[in-house]
Amino acid sequence: MNFKQVEAFRAVMMTRSMTTAAGLLHTSQPNVSRWIALLEKTLGFVLFQRVGTRLIPTPEAEAFYSDVERAFIGLESLNDSASSIRRRGTGMLRVGAVGSITQCVMPDAMRLFRQKCSDIPVVVNTGGSDVVAKWVATGYCDIGFSSIHTDVPTLNYERINMAYGVGIVASTHRLSRKKLLKPADFKDEAFISLPAGSFNRAAIDRHFPDDARILSIETPYATTICTMVAKGLGVSIVNPIVSRALRDSGLREIAFSEQVQFPSYAVTSHQFPVNVLARRMAECVREVFSELNGPGGIRRPGISRRPPRPNTRSSAGR
Repeated sequence: MNFKQVEAFRAVMMTRSMTTAAGLLHTSQPNVSRWIALLEKTLGFVLFQRVGTRLIPTPEAEAFYSDVERAFIGLESLNDSASSIRRRGTGMLRVGAVGSITQCVMPDAMRLFRQKCSDIPVVVNTGGSDVVAKWVATGYCDIGFSSIHTDVPTLNYERINMAYGVGIVASTHRLSRKKLLKPADFKDEAFISLPAGSFNRAAIDRHFPDDARILSIETPYATTICTMVAKGLGVSIVNPIVSRALRDSGLREIAFSEQVQFPSYAVTSHQFPVNVLARRMAECVREVFSELNGPGGIRRPGISRRPPRPNTRSSAGR
């Protein structure tokens, strides 16, 4: 007994016709007749009797059909299960991300993710790039989003965005009218920095070899830097993704003449298969990055851009 024979029997039971059953199975009537005959030989009892032009199932056929239907319902359930897994994945999604992505990209990425997977539990963990790498390498997180490429051999890094640092000042600051900021413009300005020793801090500081800035405040999160700048506590250079995501009307974003790269990576492990949910989250994060970059795409030094916000020029103190 094989699947084709059982499938032919089920089709004949449903249609009471060898010819109609053949049409359902996209085969010929002689094939259906042959499969039914082989099935009867295997089972050891007759399945159908002919009365004129009609096929009448035997009592044995009716009893056998009940078990066949249960089996096919199980197969259909398996098909539904596979379809659900294709659409939604399984279980819980664990994401690890650096602070700038957690705070500025992930909320909108989660909004997009929820439109596709409304009932999947998601855990978002925040840590430095080295911590995110460890989470993914050990399988604690299904996918990570980092700003630095580490040397963990089991990890795969895919760059999903490249931004270039911009100067930020309060909308009332004396530099707010400028279209381009140069290192010399920061002379004697209170400067709010990322932590000493961090990769991004070093990328910024190298453009100030004869440093005339006043390094007044140090904090690990660019979102905090932007908020402090908007309150007039100093000026800074940040990843524009952060300033654009905040949309703070008290903040003015100005292109910086020097190139400070802020890459972002999707991190997965060679040791753990990337599931459907992780791939969908990566798609959502990419989409948010694309929106924040704007219609012109990635912005490079020398191109000024204001983040979307209400017009504050009339209320700015001079």
